[in-house]
Amino acid sequence: MNFLVAGLNYRTAPTELLERVSVNDRNLPDLLLQLQKQLGETVVLSTCNRTEIYTTGEDLDSARARLVASLGDMADLNEDEISSVAYVYEGDAAVRHAIRVTCGLDSMVIGEHQIAGQVQTALRLAGEAGSVDTPLSRLFHFALRSSRRIREATGIGRSRLTISSIGVQLVERAIGSLRDRRVLLVGAGETGKLAARTLGRMGAGRLTVAGRYAERTERVAEELGGDWVLRDNLVSAMANTDVVISATAASEPIITTEMVQAALENSGTNPHSLVMLDLAMPRDIEASVGELPNVTLYGLPDLQVIADEHRAERADAAAEAEIIIDKEVPRFNESLTALATEPVIRALGARAEEIRLRELENGLRRLKGLTEEQRSIIETMTKSVVSKILADPITFLRTRDDDEAASAISRLFGLPDEDAHVESDVNEGDAE
Repeated sequence: MNFLVAGLNYRTAPTELLERVSVNDRNLPDLLLQLQKQLGETVVLSTCNRTEIYTTGEDLDSARARLVASLGDMADLNEDEISSVAYVYEGDAAVRHAIRVTCGLDSMVIGEHQIAGQVQTALRLAGEAGSVDTPLSRLFHFALRSSRRIREATGIGRSRLTISSIGVQLVERAIGSLRDRRVLLVGAGETGKLAARTLGRMGAGRLTVAGRYAERTERVAEELGGDWVLRDNLVSAMANTDVVISATAASEPIITTEMVQAALENSGTNPHSLVMLDLAMPRDIEASVGELPNVTLYGLPDLQVIADEHRAERADAAAEAEIIIDKEVPRFNESLTALATEPVIRALGARAEEIRLRELENGLRRLKGLTEEQRSIIETMTKSVVSKILADPITFLRTRDDDEAASAISRLFGLPDEDAHVESDVNEGDAE
């Protein structure tokens, strides 16, 4: 079984192309079902900085071709065009990439902690859509556990930096102190809330939250200590603010050039200036807004400078993380080998226990007058003998990655000659 991943990210593709392949949680189930028909088991990870398709395949060449074609369909690019911008990892490289992504090494903001939650969500949605089976489930659960180990062992995640927090840093550099500045937050999701909390810590003034649904928007505004409006009132809200931060899951821009122009004209301040930060993928704010006078518009690509500063600060921690990942990849492969042979190991253990209990019962029947302590000693002794006899065969099975080993052990010990199936563990916990 080969693991494969193909994707586009902020390093390989422009924002316009990332927007084409970006998929939100509402549309993901249908996409997963479509990809499952084309690829087999599938997990899609789509964040503000990447969209990746994970799959598995026996025939590597065929699986790779189907995977790249599927990504090309999402991007509306032909084979040559998608091959020039996409990255593809296979086998151990795919495993390594999954771990690097999950622990934040592959993020624009190195070590950012939101990505682990996004990986969990991607796996959950694939499980709910029925598009993921045991191998990919094992890979992602292992990547999540590795991420926790890496964060505990290194300083890669210190200060809990996020795209939102460095975006706010960029805004502060543009306008100076945020103290007493009026802020409009468009979107009531986690990314926006993180930005709002950062603004609060940096002394920003009045906060207004704009959302689609009154109940949820009011709840988020109360949580963040601000006022709220519905998106229908965006123009008037922008007319009374200094900073606009937008982070919704909309599939197309919700703030147009005309809306911002109207807000500037109706502000009552001459001239009224706006600093706007678009944290959404696809973008919430039309790119042409940045051409308006007195408007400064930042998007995700503009965060790279600040992200690089923090990357330099975490270079040593990142190097330590890479060393840990070098050890994690073979650990994962060992766990897969154990998974493949586990049915035979269980059958072998069950057969040995059956024989032990039968012979123990026969022996105790012939030994009259034994005390409970003596019977316990004999019980323990038989368990120890069986354990020692099985130790070498079990080690042999768990260090081999072929069906012949399992078949040989099955024939040697007279185990049932039948196919064993391991149930999918998509919903298994993340604990060790």
